[in-house]
Amino acid sequence: MQAREGTMEVLVIGNNTVDIVFSTRDALVTDGKVQADGLRFFGGGQGANVAAMLGALGVRTRYFGVFGGGDFGRLARGSLVESGVVVEGSLTVADCPQHSAAIIVDTTHGTRSLVMHKDARLRMDGIPADAAPLEQCGLVYLDGHEPAFSRALARRARAQGLPVLADAEVAEEARPLLPYLTSLVAPGKVLRELTGERELSAAARVLLAGGLRVVVGTLGAEGCEGWTAQGEHHRVAAERCEVVDTTGAGDAFHAGYIAAVQAGHGFGEALRFATKVAAVKCGVPGPRAGVDRLALLGVGLGTSGGASLSLL
Repeated sequence: MQAREGTMEVLVIGNNTVDIVFSTRDALVTDGKVQADGLRFFGGGQGANVAAMLGALGVRTRYFGVFGGGDFGRLARGSLVESGVVVEGSLTVADCPQHSAAIIVDTTHGTRSLVMHKDARLRMDGIPADAAPLEQCGLVYLDGHEPAFSRALARRARAQGLPVLADAEVAEEARPLLPYLTSLVAPGKVLRELTGERELSAAARVLLAGGLRVVVGTLGAEGCEGWTAQGEHHRVAAERCEVVDTTGAGDAFHAGYIAAVQAGHGFGEALRFATKVAAVKCGVPGPRAGVDRLALLGVGLGTSGGASLSLL
């Protein structure tokens, strides 16, 4: 898809990987062997998945990060370019193996297990925050990884009045980012851990009182629940779908939410669209749904006045 005219650019910071995906109909067995039915290689990584699916949905997107060398490094970079994502300015460490993940997908249940390796030379700790291009940026997206770089960039972005939306897999990695975020869209478990609150609604109230504009808890097969600082609250059920592979479903949700808000849609509609994108992703193998699957959803977005900063 072509990017919609007039939409602002999203700058994505986070993991890029090559996912080595084994498909099996049997559960893993300790000290045993399982025969895989299939083996495929995909560009993956939380941040890169969001960037790729934003590109597939027609959102102007730029990814900034560090790639490894060799065939896997070229695959990781090329998979973003093929989705229409701008990667110029990103770094490559030619003599370093690409960040990779081995993923075992249980096709009987649609669940997954994974093991990852990231060479220390691919980390962004030593890169200054002003290396990331903010000139055309309208929104910064962080996947919760690279915490030192992400915190410095988020501080810089907020000083320029830009909204910053983040995901978080681990509460302690997200905590230092909170003062610089405008939106947090993360698993409900993480929101509870961040606040010490047992009820998701109470956790959201604490986070909104701390300065966030939007808090969304993703709940897997139960859908999502979201709150805004303006008092909106929506609970959205997950879309029914045939589950092939859940890898990247959360990343798809983030991409869908951003795309809908950028198209000018309201909070509830954005959450509903995000669940549709996540469902589409669950219906395909690998960590991303591509243009072929997402194009019709993107066309369905249309535009209705441009992004509402209060929802970012």
